[in-house]
Amino acid sequence: MNQVVKKPILSEKAYQLMKNGIYSFVVTDAARKENIAKEIAFQFGVKVAKVNIAKSAPKAKRIAKTRKFAKVGGGKKAIVFLEKGQIIAALAPKQESKSKSKKEPDKKEEKKGK
Repeated sequence: MNQVVKKPILSEKAYQLMKNGIYSFVVTDAARKENIAKEIAFQFGVKVAKVNIAKSAPKAKRIAKTRKFAKVGGGKKAIVFLEKGQIIAALAPKQESKSKSKKEPDKKEEKKGK
């Protein structure tokens, strides 16, 4: 298979979506929905329910000390919806931190009471 998926998008918004089985990836400009679904299923061993694609235009950025502009950013991203119960373990956020944060205030309250 050709390299269709370039890299995953790892941001706060992406991590919130991962809890619902929705993952975001930067893909090549020539990528199609069918190709993206096949590659994600092959790479991570999951079942893909659907794929949405969003393209963004590059922005012009002024280069300092010159009067020239360069195009920055832009590209194509894929939002991949997995079937219910499927996760990509390599990208999933750790859920242990939530349980620890709930326990820590309880311990502090106990110390104050003593």
